[in-house]
Amino acid sequence: MYQFYYADRNQQYESGAFTDDMNNYFKITAVRPTMWEEHCLECSAPLCYQNCLHYAARSDGRCKRFENSFLTFQNDKACCGQGVHIKFRKWANMMTIIFPAMLPLDKYQELFERNQKLGNRLKKITDSKLPTNVRWQLIRAEEYLRRRKLRGMVTEDRAPSAFVFHGLSYHAEPYNLIIEIYDDHTPLYKTSLPIVPGENIFVLKQEQLSAECWTANNLVKVYPENDLEAELDILWCDFVQGEPVMSEKPAAQIKCVVWDLDNTLWNGTLIETEEPEKLQLNKGVLEIVRELDLRGIIQSVASKNDMDAAWPVLEKLGLAEYFLYPQIHWNAKSGSMEQIAKSLNIGIDTLALIDDSSFEREQVRSVWPQVRVYDIAELPDLLNKAEFAVTITEESKNRRVMYRAEEKRNQLMADGNEDTIAFLKKCNLQIEVFIPKSDSEILRCYELIVRTNQLNMSGKKYSQEEFKDVLNRAEHRNFAFSCKDDFGEYGIVGFGQYRIEQEELIFTEFAMSCRVAGKYVESALFTYLLERGRCKEGVFEVQKTKKNVLLRRTLDDIGFVEKGSEGNRVCYAFAAPLKYDDLVLCRKSVYGELK
Repeated sequence: MYQFYYADRNQQYESGAFTDDMNNYFKITAVRPTMWEEHCLECSAPLCYQNCLHYAARSDGRCKRFENSFLTFQNDKACCGQGVHIKFRKWANMMTIIFPAMLPLDKYQELFERNQKLGNRLKKITDSKLPTNVRWQLIRAEEYLRRRKLRGMVTEDRAPSAFVFHGLSYHAEPYNLIIEIYDDHTPLYKTSLPIVPGENIFVLKQEQLSAECWTANNLVKVYPENDLEAELDILWCDFVQGEPVMSEKPAAQIKCVVWDLDNTLWNGTLIETEEPEKLQLNKGVLEIVRELDLRGIIQSVASKNDMDAAWPVLEKLGLAEYFLYPQIHWNAKSGSMEQIAKSLNIGIDTLALIDDSSFEREQVRSVWPQVRVYDIAELPDLLNKAEFAVTITEESKNRRVMYRAEEKRNQLMADGNEDTIAFLKKCNLQIEVFIPKSDSEILRCYELIVRTNQLNMSGKKYSQEEFKDVLNRAEHRNFAFSCKDDFGEYGIVGFGQYRIEQEELIFTEFAMSCRVAGKYVESALFTYLLERGRCKEGVFEVQKTKKNVLLRRTLDDIGFVEKGSEGNRVCYAFAAPLKYDDLVLCRKSVYGELK
């Protein structure tokens, strides 16, 4: 369900066509209620309405974060038959509260129809000539009552079987669509969907999620990485219950080739070889592996061997990098095929096994008749078969890299999110510190200064001319920093300025995006700057405002010490080490590479 009543239904766009169907992948039996709304990753309303460079008034006076809100359309393949078109503006995200219910499809349809009626009433208010503040109050009251009703819809069985996404991307390049779960400002869960141009379907099964994904009143945020102004049609973006769909015959095209090792990939049997380093690839194997990779066909391994013995051989032969989710153990290969399909999140009917053993081929086929199997004798003509005929694109050339990144994410999720710190460690957060020089870098720093209120030390709102003077202060050093993790890039998230006096690092400006709040980026940053400046202590004076409570709470948490206060000014001192300063890697400083 969507907050669709702000959209101008007269606006048109050139829509693409959906050819696939979620029903081909997952049989959905129940859906968690959602109310997707447009929000801002840098939100500090209503102060930001006055100084944000990207503020655009909606009909109720709040900020328009999408180009045309949620523009709904009818599509039988969508949840409740309704899809939505959105174009993200800078810093936009779509957000919903996690409500404590999981409704069967018929009950969810009834809820959807009630929301449609309410939305149509609210649409009349948004289009009316009532004063802006009156429209906002009326809509806000109705939205509050709706949330209260949704929070009151409680079911005993609320854990989803999966998170499903079906969308059509109009962006010319691949990117990551971030899914993040928050409790206020505390990050609890994160993953990303590698979106490619055109149609995309993802089924994140329950083992790829965590309990935070179905904990009532947590927030779900969905947004493109690095402030990308992406454009999407969405049919499904929901936590659901149900079962994966198993095809009974092979798919028309193969997505993953699984190689046996002994007497298939290489010419010999590992366990019988006294000198494993002398094993050589069979004729034509290297060329086939490389060509499959070029075509975007993923590859893996299913071999009855010991992992510790077999993997070094693959590394020596230069092929280890090509194989995702290898299954090297002594269990049945039918189980290995199932695990590979599950890990790659693709249908088992899109897998193929190459194995010299007729026994192993038949064992797999007896359990999974939808898996294609090939003898090693078929290798010379393999790439000419119709099921391997795929169009080679720039996206297909990079598919293994994208899946490799997804492999890291899946491993992170499989390890569990036992607490916030453990989760953040697994995210592999990195910041890159640099001197802002280009016009775009300086503009982003200015945006942070005037836009960010919750993590802003001075609260001053400079004009662009005044900000130029700030940057040119004598004896001061400016820096900015960007952030990324295993799920995607955040872009430039912070700006600061300081001077050094008698081994003291004295800050005069600091502003940081709240999208990295709670991730202990500050600890790593301030510790690093102390070390690079060869300073014993830092001085950080905060001008207390109504909005920067989060900053002051963060400074207290990481180990800053209050030295004194006067009026609304609070002076902090800090020294290394700061709490969790090793949680985030600083990749580069304003002076050069981190050593």
